[in-house]
Amino acid sequence: MFKNIMVPSDGSEYAKIAEDAAIEIAKKFNSKISAVYVIDEKMIFPYEVLEEEGNEILKSISEKGKKAGVEVVEQLITGDPLRDMKIIAQKAKVDSVVISPHGRNKFEKLFFGSVADRIIKTFDIPVLIIK
Repeated sequence: MFKNIMVPSDGSEYAKIAEDAAIEIAKKFNSKISAVYVIDEKMIFPYEVLEEEGNEILKSISEKGKKAGVEVVEQLITGDPLRDMKIIAQKAKVDSVVISPHGRNKFEKLFFGSVADRIIKTFDIPVLIIK
């Protein structure tokens, strides 16, 4: 347990808190981080813009991991975050997930985030929600 921790991120302030917590956990348990950014296939923005954003977010996580002495594997994937997160976790062979309950969507602050909710309901590995 806690050998490979998945950290999905959209770069939001909430996600950054989860990233930091995951890195601290990984440092304590000598684990690695699988940092995941999903380019939502339904977005209308140019792919290059979303790809650049994803690469910057993943690079930021890697830099934080490096400072803490934690290995970070970056995964930039195109798909549907709701539909594909479990498949991504299985392919990355993660054994736990650290995620924030909200993302960048301002309306998600009123409710539990849809991606976090789906992960809790469908994953059979430990999920840590960081507020």
